[in-house]
Amino acid sequence: MSRLLNAGVRAALSLPVAGQAAVLTVGPGQAYTTIPAAIAASADGDVIEVQAGTYENQFAEIGTQITLKAVGGRVTMKATEDIPNEKGILITDTDVSISGFTFEGARVRTHAGENGAGIRYQSGNLTINDCYFHNNQEGILADASTGTLTITNSEFAHNGDTNGPEAGYTHNIYVGAVALLDIESSYFHHANDGHEIKSRALVTVVNNTRVVDGPTGTASYSIDLPNGGAATISNDQIEKGPDASNPTIISYGEEGNIPAGSSLLVENTLIENDMTDHYPTGVANDSSVVGTLTGVTIYGLNAAEVEAGPFAAGGYTMLSTEPAISTKHPY
Repeated sequence: MSRLLNAGVRAALSLPVAGQAAVLTVGPGQAYTTIPAAIAASADGDVIEVQAGTYENQFAEIGTQITLKAVGGRVTMKATEDIPNEKGILITDTDVSISGFTFEGARVRTHAGENGAGIRYQSGNLTINDCYFHNNQEGILADASTGTLTITNSEFAHNGDTNGPEAGYTHNIYVGAVALLDIESSYFHHANDGHEIKSRALVTVVNNTRVVDGPTGTASYSIDLPNGGAATISNDQIEKGPDASNPTIISYGEEGNIPAGSSLLVENTLIENDMTDHYPTGVANDSSVVGTLTGVTIYGLNAAEVEAGPFAAGGYTMLSTEPAISTKHPY
């Protein structure tokens, strides 16, 4: 068999066939010039590789099980106008994985809720890695679902609407009653009036993550779990800033409707308070669930301010020197 024939056979074997995942490329000189066009052409299992750059006002709803991957640097999906779908820059309806993307500028008008999101999650299992959400009305807004949301090595900053009737009700991330929210090795900071993290998930895990208001942040709760659930907050650094709009750092169960099997564990975590003009609370437990703090270090609170509600005895130590918290990007 000649070398030319061998090359032809290899090329034929490399072409996608029916039922086989394909790689779709987006960017200048690529098969698709826009991200929505590639999404519309995708099938389950496909990988969409997007060349680094800024893609303005390219809104799409994803109904296929795909991977979106930045190539050659970061991909920025930027909204400079009201989002026509009145939900998000991307809407996800099935299993989707996204890495290396930045989402910014998402907004919808008042009649649509003023809660335009970088990503509006509606169902399926969504995996976010190495992504950055900033200056959106909502970073991620997740509807109630039986699916899961997994976030790693990602950053959420300056999300939340500061004007209009929804000011204070939009957040860096707001997750409805999904099966699982798992946040790992990420960085949440400077939410605008709303919460840094708000979750109604049946299971919420926040691990090895920084949740920080900083010297100018105006966030409300650092972590809000209004319906309880099985919550594990571990190996984190959580700081309440001097300009925060709410003195409670972690809030659990304040809206009731606590599901069976709920639990609250805060372990190996720094809780740091820099607010001085209110009486702060480290962890406020408004449920009947008995919370547990273990290996927790506290700065800027007195013993009476560390816990409110039912907790097991002990589990924390007080610091006299304020620890520094890194402001480096996680990606």
